[in-house]
Amino acid sequence: MTNQKQVFGHICQFIKNEKPCLFCNISIDPIGTCWPKSTAGEWVSRPCPEMFYGVKYNTTNNVYRECLSNGSWAMKGNYTQCQEILNEKKSKLHYHIAVIINYMGHCISLGALLVAFILFMRLRSIRCLRNIIHWNLITAFILRNATWFVVQLTMNPEVHESNVLWCRLVTAAYNYFHVTNFFWMFGEGCYLHTAIVLTYSTDKLRKWMFICIGWCIPLPIIIAWAVGKLYYDNEKCWFGKKAGVYTDYIYQGPMILVLLINFIFLFNIVRILMTKLRASTTSETIQYRKAVKATLVLLPLLGITYMLFFVNPGGEDEVAQIVFIYFNSILESFQVQQSVFLFSPFALPQVRSAVRKRWHRWQDKHSIRARVARAMSIPTSPTRVSFHSIKQSSAV
Repeated sequence: MTNQKQVFGHICQFIKNEKPCLFCNISIDPIGTCWPKSTAGEWVSRPCPEMFYGVKYNTTNNVYRECLSNGSWAMKGNYTQCQEILNEKKSKLHYHIAVIINYMGHCISLGALLVAFILFMRLRSIRCLRNIIHWNLITAFILRNATWFVVQLTMNPEVHESNVLWCRLVTAAYNYFHVTNFFWMFGEGCYLHTAIVLTYSTDKLRKWMFICIGWCIPLPIIIAWAVGKLYYDNEKCWFGKKAGVYTDYIYQGPMILVLLINFIFLFNIVRILMTKLRASTTSETIQYRKAVKATLVLLPLLGITYMLFFVNPGGEDEVAQIVFIYFNSILESFQVQQSVFLFSPFALPQVRSAVRKRWHRWQDKHSIRARVARAMSIPTSPTRVSFHSIKQSSAV
């Protein structure tokens, strides 16, 4: 045993004399990765960090750093294998851009909607059933946009986790007005289909029918959804859903059904338009152009554009997720403006005529006032006074 100790002692002394044993001490780099004590000249691997500045890393990949021959660590580690960090950053960037698009679109839409609402309210001469339906659709859009801003400005992670009563009521209100949008678009489709396809006299249609469709039918749907959420998915202010719980389809199902019916309405309306255009004397190219134009005009009004990405198709595909985020942001924000400008006071001829009459009346009124004010403000000249007095004195 003593001989073995002597042999090992000689070996260690030989190694020490031939080549000093250098080590890199334990170190933590600026990213937070802990590097253990390692032999000089060695490449050391560590898992990618799990989280850095709120961004998740894939820890199955490794980061590498060299322990230099002088016993010091290289200045930087090699993080090139942590590719998921870059993808996560890109996703967050796209999300922030989508949020900006959403805010801009909703602000512009709300402004246009308020102008349209005020015009409908002020111009009593245009209050026929068709325009009343437009007015209610615009009102539903305004209320949905307003509750969207309330959701964005009041909901945060702390509120979501607390699941307080008021945040659940805000979510319920937002979903109610969201459903009313679809049912008022359904009302638009019913009116157009009745007038164009069924050739049924629209004079027999009553306002209360459309009020029931647009405002009343969504109410029990949302109440049923709220009860389902309360008993089966009562968390996070009723946003999102648990795996295997499908309470959101209580209100999403009728919305999808309304879109499908409106799609049938659109098909029939375009078919009738094509039939009438073919019966006219215009050329075939002009006929198709008019039919395409009519179709594009009706798409946003009837909500057909929502059918393109009603369900998120992305899954694990990052490109599909980005396309979905941008498309929905633009669609949600600017589809309202398309409806406002295409089927609203800005596009209806009778509204433009009424606005023009109001403007001319205002101009005439103010021009008369101006002329009267100018006439009253002209002082009587001294020459006229003296002439008048001379004339009176001569008469006497």
